[in-house]
Amino acid sequence: MDSIIFGICAAAFSFCLGYGFKRSNLKWEGQAKEAERQAAMRAEQLQATVSASLDGIIVINSDGNVVDFSESAERIFGYNREDILGQNMAELIVPERYRGSHNAGMERMRETGQSKILGQRIEIEAMRADSSEFMSELAISQSSSENGDIFIAYIRDISKRIAAQKDLIAAKEAAEAASEAKSRFLATMSHEIRTPFNAVLGILDILGETKLDDEQRHLVKTAESSSVALLRVINDVLDYARMSAGQAKIISNPFRANAVFDDVVKLFESQAKDKGLEISMKRDEEHDDIYLEGDIGRIRQILLNYVSNAIKFTDEGTLSLSIALEPVDDEHQLLKCSVSDTGIGINPEVLENLFDEFFMADDSDTREFEGTGLGLTISKGLAELMGGELGCHSEPGQGSTFWLSVPLKVTTVAAIHDRYEQNAFDMKNCRILVAEDNVTNQMVIRHILEGRCAELTVVENGVQVLDMLEQKEIDLILIDIFMPKMNGKEATRIIRASNNRHSGIPIIALTAMGSFQDLDALREDGVDEVVTKPFKKEDLFAAISSVLGQKKLTRPTVELEFGGFADQLDAEDVPVFAQQLRLDLEGVAAEYLAAQISEKWDDLLRPSHTLKGLAGTYGMLDLSMLAEKTNTDIGTGEFVRCPEQVTTTLKILADYLDNLEELFVRAKDVA
Repeated sequence: MDSIIFGICAAAFSFCLGYGFKRSNLKWEGQAKEAERQAAMRAEQLQATVSASLDGIIVINSDGNVVDFSESAERIFGYNREDILGQNMAELIVPERYRGSHNAGMERMRETGQSKILGQRIEIEAMRADSSEFMSELAISQSSSENGDIFIAYIRDISKRIAAQKDLIAAKEAAEAASEAKSRFLATMSHEIRTPFNAVLGILDILGETKLDDEQRHLVKTAESSSVALLRVINDVLDYARMSAGQAKIISNPFRANAVFDDVVKLFESQAKDKGLEISMKRDEEHDDIYLEGDIGRIRQILLNYVSNAIKFTDEGTLSLSIALEPVDDEHQLLKCSVSDTGIGINPEVLENLFDEFFMADDSDTREFEGTGLGLTISKGLAELMGGELGCHSEPGQGSTFWLSVPLKVTTVAAIHDRYEQNAFDMKNCRILVAEDNVTNQMVIRHILEGRCAELTVVENGVQVLDMLEQKEIDLILIDIFMPKMNGKEATRIIRASNNRHSGIPIIALTAMGSFQDLDALREDGVDEVVTKPFKKEDLFAAISSVLGQKKLTRPTVELEFGGFADQLDAEDVPVFAQQLRLDLEGVAAEYLAAQISEKWDDLLRPSHTLKGLAGTYGMLDLSMLAEKTNTDIGTGEFVRCPEQVTTTLKILADYLDNLEELFVRAKDVA
């Protein structure tokens, strides 16, 4: 029985063991099939990825023969995979001129296992089946196989990208050439317009100093106004070109903070009155004695644009001008100016683009307002150039407020004195040589300078300048740039390069050039100062003063009259009264200078009255009588003698101020 049971158990164990092994084999076979299926799927995915790749994939062995060639490589090179397998890659896709270096690199790689291009991405020409070449981007990696080392090359056709880059470069060069042509055109047109324009304004200036009846004076003023309007358009275009090229410059000079609107108001006062508009001014009287250092010309250019637009777009109501100062630190103040009107206002969508280039609020064919569309764009550029900012608040039908904010350094009245001393430079002992080929401009310059200098010589070109320097002594040269035979730049370079007594002679360029690059180049050529046409006589006088102000020319000794109230002072009172008189005279001189620069001669009414009394009190009888003449002429509206009177007054004032303390001491000694 036991043996039967053992037999049954043994049979059962054998059955179970056999069944278990059979099930295990089935499981292993299933796993192997699944692995094969997954591997096949991955291979298909890899093949699909390779086929879809934009990069051509080429596999070569260590001998340089092709062992695999992707579908994308077929598209790029134009070969069939079956035709290229086993072929030497260099003979098929490497241009002949590169094959030597390619083969040398392969040899070096076989011998040393090193390659300069492994892991690198390079751009190189490749060759198609039709022998045409194209630019490719190549990257090579190294791997191993059962047959040895293999190298996998990834190649991308970048010929279209390179062509696009070349097109972009060509377009950039064309744009730069067009910009340069535009600059040359602006410079040429500026010269061609400014040269006759200088003559026109000069002749009008001369005509205005003659005896005219009311109608003739009105015609002259109208011609001057039209000329100034045209000049403003020209300057707008040139200012825009300067800023576009990053060549706009800021010139700092001292000015009285509360006076920034003065000339602006006077310029537009009659225009506003004609439209029935009232102009009101708001400024803090506590700031009357604060002087700032900055480009008053550029600031007023912005404010002129603001007021001009306000009048243009306002039919009734008021224009409110405001000046405020806000401390920045111990040395700087924030100058804040605004112009408000009760005009038509500006729509929000228009306001967003108001400061854009060539933008006009009304750009229709029937627009009633003239302009270039550059004024506010230029204003914005100038404000940023000065480190400031500007903007506008407006509501349709409610009017607009344009504002400007500029941080400026605080300066003193003494700086103003320095400036008018230079502008009042005495030219009576100066021998001036002028080189100008335009006959009308010669006439204008002669009218400005004759009688004001010791000797005036006029020639027509640079050759004659050099000849004249050998014939006579010259203290100053005024030279045009564009002249026949020899231009001003060449003549200046020759003078500066010479080793004779003339090499350091002051030279002022008189030019109608509008090219801002050329103006800087003139100074590099040796020019001391540049006066651009059209210019007023004050521009010329200021330039002459700037280059000759430090030059010691022989001046006649001036005998100054002084005494009067000073004789009655006790010694301890002299310093206080001397200091106060200096401040008063400097204030008068600043107002005289402002009137001279702006040619607003009626502004002399108050300072000439003040000067008459001051000078009379202290026995400065020559100064007092001169001030009385000026005051009388201003009161009767006779402005013809004002330019000469102001120049003489500033010169005499400078002499008194230079010797004021000594004069007080002398007065006490005499007493």
